[in-house]
Amino acid sequence: MRHVRYTKRFDYRPRASVVMARAAGDEVKITEAEYEAANAAGAVEIINGESAEQGEASPEAGSSAGKSKAGNRARN
Repeated sequence: MRHVRYTKRFDYRPRASVVMARAAGDEVKITEAEYEAANAAGAVEIINGESAEQGEASPEAGSSAGKSKAGNRARN
């Protein structure tokens, strides 16, 4: 999986009945297959995974859960 930022709108179709719509500015982790398709279209840039992920909760996680986990790590 790669952590990327979309530089322009991109629709990825992993199967005929599925569309992954990405907006410019979206920062997500994507599969290698989606990365290759988006990169060929000039729609993504790779984000340095370690510096971008440290100290930030994932968008899927609730913000309070992310803060409490970070606090727990600091105390251990």
